[in-house]
Amino acid sequence: MKNYFFINPAAGQGKGIENLIREIETSAEKLQMYCEIYITKGVGDGEAAARKAAERLCGEKGRFFTCGGDGTLNEVINGIFGFDNVTAGCIPIGTGNDMIRNFETDGDFLNITQQLLAGERWIDLMEYSGVIGGRQQTRYCANMFNIGFDCNVVELAGRLKKKPLISGSLAYLLAVLGIFIKKEGISLFLTENGEILADGEVLLCAVANGKYCGGGLKTSPQAVIDDGAFDLNIIKNVPRRVFLRLFTKYVKGNYLDLPGLEKLLTVRRCTEVELSPKAKEFFLCADGEISVAESVKFRIVPQCLRFAVPKKTPEKLTD
Repeated sequence: MKNYFFINPAAGQGKGIENLIREIETSAEKLQMYCEIYITKGVGDGEAAARKAAERLCGEKGRFFTCGGDGTLNEVINGIFGFDNVTAGCIPIGTGNDMIRNFETDGDFLNITQQLLAGERWIDLMEYSGVIGGRQQTRYCANMFNIGFDCNVVELAGRLKKKPLISGSLAYLLAVLGIFIKKEGISLFLTENGEILADGEVLLCAVANGKYCGGGLKTSPQAVIDDGAFDLNIIKNVPRRVFLRLFTKYVKGNYLDLPGLEKLLTVRRCTEVELSPKAKEFFLCADGEISVAESVKFRIVPQCLRFAVPKKTPEKLTD
């Protein structure tokens, strides 16, 4: 089996990349495993490079480890989707690293030796198709889509970080404050098999394959990465005081037993939904990466990707 490591040099502000490369090379040599390292060059390069590497395998088995955050993993997954001989893996050195939190009872995802010796688990992906980024396309998301309030926060924080003297954490706090004051959500029309689930203003909408987003916020505690469905969460257009009370419980995953929950949220297990914004387009956050989209159809693709999951105790090496 061939092992490929796709490293995002911007992940973790670029710190420790040289040490990571040395660790990968040392572990592969010790285990006598084939290993290639590729440094991504910009947005979209990881996807293109992964697809080319998968094609070169010509059916031979390969493992494609991403060294970065959820966005880097998203790119590589979109590059390898459809190649049944390829397994995805993740070395979480990015900012959010929410995907691997779905495997919190398993081994150390930062341990290269454990990763090279990892077992494999079939997981679901979420397919989304429509006009995305200005063109008609079909793509795949591993962990979660965020739409409305939380997506608007991420988009505004990205713009604020480009301004002088505003750090990443300060930008995020300022963005939360700004979006909360405006109470900026999204006006949408959302259906499941013809049934209308939302028609008008909501605060946020999450389409979740995994439990976490935003760097460890447990917003979809009921979601399971391989159960053949995604979980739809919609916070309705509640007053600010109600939103503040609800949001604290929402990010901790403690909201499912709230009295009168149905008046505040729609929580539903789905396999397919379609979303159309009341405006022409909206911000769509997929695995932490934001794009501008028009009407989008979401569909679960069950058990379609092998994912490398490290064991707690690596197998003992033989001489």
